[in-house]
Amino acid sequence: MKNILVTLCLLGNLLPEAKSQTIPIGHWQNHFSNLSARQVMAVKNRILYSTYNGFFSLDTTTREVTSWSKTEGLHDNGVSAFAFEPENNLLLLAYRSGYIDFVYLDENLAPAEIAGWSVLAETAGITESKAVRKIVFREQLAYLCTDFGIIVLDTEMRQVKESYRYIGAGGIQTAVRDLAFSADSIFAATREGILAASMSPSVNRQYFANWKLVNASEKAIAVSIFNNNLYAAFSGKGVYQLYKGSWQTVFSSPSEYLNIDTSENEMLVTTPREIVSINAQNKVSVKVDPMFKALATTIRENGRLWTADGKAGLLTNAGTSFQPVLPAQTDTTINASLDSVVIDWAGTSWARIPDYQGGGILVKNTAGQQRILSASIGSGSLPSNVINSLALDYEDNVWFASDKGAGYFVPDNVLDGGRIDAILPIYGQRKLFSNEKCTAIAVEPGNRKWIATRNGLYQFSADGTELLTMFNTENSPLPSTDIHALRFDPAQGLLFVDTANGMVSYRSDASEASQNLDQVTIFPNPVRPDFGGKVGFKGLMDGSTVKVTELSGRLIFETRSQGGTASWNLADYTGKRARGGVYMVFIVSGDGSEKLAGKLAVIN
Repeated sequence: MKNILVTLCLLGNLLPEAKSQTIPIGHWQNHFSNLSARQVMAVKNRILYSTYNGFFSLDTTTREVTSWSKTEGLHDNGVSAFAFEPENNLLLLAYRSGYIDFVYLDENLAPAEIAGWSVLAETAGITESKAVRKIVFREQLAYLCTDFGIIVLDTEMRQVKESYRYIGAGGIQTAVRDLAFSADSIFAATREGILAASMSPSVNRQYFANWKLVNASEKAIAVSIFNNNLYAAFSGKGVYQLYKGSWQTVFSSPSEYLNIDTSENEMLVTTPREIVSINAQNKVSVKVDPMFKALATTIRENGRLWTADGKAGLLTNAGTSFQPVLPAQTDTTINASLDSVVIDWAGTSWARIPDYQGGGILVKNTAGQQRILSASIGSGSLPSNVINSLALDYEDNVWFASDKGAGYFVPDNVLDGGRIDAILPIYGQRKLFSNEKCTAIAVEPGNRKWIATRNGLYQFSADGTELLTMFNTENSPLPSTDIHALRFDPAQGLLFVDTANGMVSYRSDASEASQNLDQVTIFPNPVRPDFGGKVGFKGLMDGSTVKVTELSGRLIFETRSQGGTASWNLADYTGKRARGGVYMVFIVSGDGSEKLAGKLAVIN
């Protein structure tokens, strides 16, 4: 029995583990791929680019890359298009869902204010896809290209000014891939070809007859005004210029995909394997590189080319060759086999049986004895034979997530041939998630359970009868409630959540218990005025008691650890945020064999 009393002065001499602590308790982090790049844009000394699930900002001076997501205050994931309006420092982010964020940037080009706009996402009666394909600013109005036409958005009032939906032949609704403006006209790339209308205030552009087909019957996928001339890209054909009333070939390409980015001095045409530069005299220069896998868009900034590749990420050339800006990071996923089989304390395996083999759970020991647990009464009494996930908890019970709820088995005597029934916890006066599909389950130190359903992510008490926390896309950075898998990392105290729109992790207030109190860390320490999370105490022994007192000795908070971690929401015994000052922290192991004292500074 050891009795250790150590004073930790953690007010500026943090332990290495505390220095490496990057995710506060109760906070989220995304793990989105930087490879599936879609669009790139230069804004002052920043290169902004989107991937399928992520959005990134690269400082071209320091080479620092910042990831923006719901964790940083955005309202959605999956940017389909974005554009920048310099007069108001406004970055408009449009998501695949149709949701739009108005992101106002500060002098450091970091988000200073983020306002969400849900009108398109919530509008019924339009096409199934509400994603914005491209955004073009003109006179502080944002023109949005969609599958249901063009939406003109007043960014100052944050409301739709006009909509050009039924502009196809005979007034049918038509999808718009791209648009461009001349001095007096608007041109839209549609499946019918290039449609044009006058920008005169006297012209009603909402009336289809005021839109005319510009001498083309090919499917137009991009359009541009360059050097006062109209250019267009036609799928499978290439890039053409309208010259004296007819289309003249500028660059031939069999590619089904072409994108045009226009600057004052050149047009940059991107195909999946080429970057094509076209100058004012229509001179064509083509770049190819072994790095090019699935190019999407390209810009030139400070003499360099920056291109978004759907398989290689953001690429740039320091000379003749291209290199990725960031090390490759694919969309992280959880190995499905991790929750397909668990081994209990006796060495018996529990494996979920695939649906096409009838479902249920196969229990088998090292001697070859086996038994199938199913929905049959007395032979498992599962709520459903479709088992989606298994987990072994810290009391050696085997938990399952099924198509009709969650529950667990006590492994004792499971292979003796007698009756065995699943235990289905009662929550809210019914069986846990009765008749609701549970897609994944994970157990954290302290034995609390995380269960995913089609409606969100839930944290329950050890026995599954008390709901502790619930997360969905509305109240958290979860990118989707379509959760494929869960995995809890006890060493870091992180719950990894694999969804249809990418993976995120959540820092729980539970972690693996330590054998002693030699490596306790308090984070953050000191607590800054802008900190709105929980203070964490990590490196504890299981069931440790943590007490926080004023220097006078008055107790203001007490809790017990979940495994090796405990947390404090900075509220004192009255429920108010603790006043600024230095507090004493006393920690006693569950069996009373070890004790430790430290200090915590709160700055208000």
